[in-house]
Amino acid sequence: MRKILLKNPKYSSSVHQNAIKRSISSSSTLISTSTKQNHRLLTEIKSILQSDNWESTLPVSHVPGKLNPHVIQLLLRENQASIQSNSKTTTLFAITLCNSNLYGCVSLVIDAMITTGLSPITIWDSFVSCYNEKFDLHSNLNPKVFEVIVDRFRVKGLLDEAGEILLRNDKFVPSPLFFSSFLKDLINVKKLELFWKVCEVVLKKIGSLDVYVYTNMIKAHCMVGNVENAKKVFLEMGEKGCNPNLVTYNVIIHGLCKSGRINEAIEIKKNMINKGLVPNVFIYNTLLHGYCRKKRFEDAKMILKEMSDMGLDPDFVMYNALVNGFMSNGDVDSALRVKDKMIGSCVGPNLVVYNTILHGLCKGHMMEKANEVVNEMNKKGVKPDFRTFSLLIEGYCKERQMVDAFRVFEEMKRVDLEPNARIYGVLIIGLCHIRDLEKAYTLLKDAKNLEIDDMVYEVLLSYVSKENDYENTIRVFEAMKEEGKKPNVFCYASVIGSLCREKKMVEARSLMDEMIENDLEPNACIFGAFIKGYCNLSELKIANKYFYTMIGHGLVPNIETYKVLMEENCKNGDLIDTFSIFRCMLSKKVFSEIYTYKIFLDGLIKYGKLEAVSRVLVEFKNKGFVLDVSLCNSVVLSLCKKGKVLEAWKLLEGTRFSSSIHTYNVLLKGFFKIGDKERAKDLFDEIKEKSLSPDDVTNGTMIIGLCKFKDLDTACGLLNEMVEKGVLVNSFLYNALVECCYKIGDLEKAKELSREMTKKGFVLSSRFDLLTSKDQEPERSQMGM
Repeated sequence: MRKILLKNPKYSSSVHQNAIKRSISSSSTLISTSTKQNHRLLTEIKSILQSDNWESTLPVSHVPGKLNPHVIQLLLRENQASIQSNSKTTTLFAITLCNSNLYGCVSLVIDAMITTGLSPITIWDSFVSCYNEKFDLHSNLNPKVFEVIVDRFRVKGLLDEAGEILLRNDKFVPSPLFFSSFLKDLINVKKLELFWKVCEVVLKKIGSLDVYVYTNMIKAHCMVGNVENAKKVFLEMGEKGCNPNLVTYNVIIHGLCKSGRINEAIEIKKNMINKGLVPNVFIYNTLLHGYCRKKRFEDAKMILKEMSDMGLDPDFVMYNALVNGFMSNGDVDSALRVKDKMIGSCVGPNLVVYNTILHGLCKGHMMEKANEVVNEMNKKGVKPDFRTFSLLIEGYCKERQMVDAFRVFEEMKRVDLEPNARIYGVLIIGLCHIRDLEKAYTLLKDAKNLEIDDMVYEVLLSYVSKENDYENTIRVFEAMKEEGKKPNVFCYASVIGSLCREKKMVEARSLMDEMIENDLEPNACIFGAFIKGYCNLSELKIANKYFYTMIGHGLVPNIETYKVLMEENCKNGDLIDTFSIFRCMLSKKVFSEIYTYKIFLDGLIKYGKLEAVSRVLVEFKNKGFVLDVSLCNSVVLSLCKKGKVLEAWKLLEGTRFSSSIHTYNVLLKGFFKIGDKERAKDLFDEIKEKSLSPDDVTNGTMIIGLCKFKDLDTACGLLNEMVEKGVLVNSFLYNALVECCYKIGDLEKAKELSREMTKKGFVLSSRFDLLTSKDQEPERSQMGM
């Protein structure tokens, strides 16, 4: 026959097809026969159950020996409505089936009772009642039915209900198998409170525990980080003669490693080896992760070596854990060496490990190295997946390398991987960072069918708003709302800020009303935008009103808003509101007191509110503050410009100013300008007493001022002093002295200075009044005013 088949393949094929047909026909016949038998059996049992004495008839009939779950399912389906109303009958039927050891059939009956919504205690009590009523101590009752009840609640995930039965019934003693299974289920759903209650009650009933219960108890302790108690249970089981199995060691080692107690975990591993148990891959994996969490990477590498010595092959998960550990620690070279070792092992190149390396490189701003790794992946035949492309795009965006980011983006689409909303969002934000806002908006439109994160809109709105492009700001804002997004406070702040900068206050106010209607409270940024907007429109009363409203909402302005408000109020001359705002800012302690004073004084000085300045400075002095150099110069210069040089000098003497030589230069010029040569000379002497070094501007101001008052001797004496100290003197000062000589008629001195000028290579200018010309005030390297 075999030869015939080999010579005639068609015949062989025909025979094979006929065999299949016969098999199908045979199966159909068996199914049909089985169905008929089940229905005959269903008819028989229904007939028995309808009799008055079925309780005694059923156990002695041949039916229990033939019953199967299919027949019970048919019976229950036909009598679903009567299960709840005839619970006693259903209960007795279940007990009868259990007595015949038909546990599968009993499970179906109890499931049907549970489905009707009967409470656990009601179901339990019905069985207890039936037991007490229908059976005596000498009857052939199988108590297994009680365990089946509790177990069916457990299997259905109704663990609280199963626990309720266990805790409320002292006489029921579960089997070890059920007990350990129930404890395991409680652990899996983290019902640890019920776990320990059940343990306490059941332990009193059964006395001793098996390895599975002990293991579950250890795991329960480890889950909440209670490693000490877990160790106590572990030691107790050994003391009571219950030897831990491999799973027990897995659990205790995992708990110790998770708690960072890696050294203790290693000791436990040694203990199990001494007892003849061989650590499995799971235990080595746990230990390796434990070492990595402690950054003990060399020890982690030794785990791989030990596994190799034991004839165990590390899987890619272990290699990945070690690679991730090195990458997290910034040790790229070591991570790459582990990867190379993995490639040379039975594991070979692995995409997960490559992605872990890429994640570390992209996060560490090493995109050039990341590109090398991608090239290696291609050579090894490892195809990049969605995560690979996502990591690269995010990495390039972080580095502002948007050309490369879009190159990867296009490649991703070419290999039929559709970018998700997150990738579009990353690209949009990246474009915002390089200020390519038009392309960012175009990409946002391309992602219209995706659920773009609200933060992306927020960032885009922020950047567009800062470009003072209110039209595009409104366009993005409206697009956001069209997509069903609800703008947050920051989105509204960007749009309102943009409108306020364009002085479109009505539209801005309308948006503020809209956000309030949407249960959003305006923040400090929004109030600040309105304050600056109304200040720019010189509507100071409204700006101040927004300030007080802002304070009333428990918000405080930033420095920029405070500066604008101070300047505008000082400019407007409304010192009542100015001081009110100043006092308010002081009380709120938004900035340091010194800085709050400085901004206030800057505004007062800038707009010449000198009386107010003097008043504030006295207060400033009384608080023990010292004004910085820049503010000191501003105060002195402002007073001197108004001819109040003496007041400026008194202020300098009476207030704790951190003055500089520039401050004294301003005062020197001021005294000469008002004709007070003597005070200028005194001030010059004071400079030396204060250990300040006169600069070129100081010396130049003195010489020009002295020449103005024809004090040639003092001026020439100062010039000689400058020369002796090696200070360079320019032609401007020589010409000033020569001019002074001509004015007082000292021609000999004029000639002497002229000859000195010639030796230095300076050219004598024509005779002119150097002191009254505005164009020749001493700034030419020796005059700074």
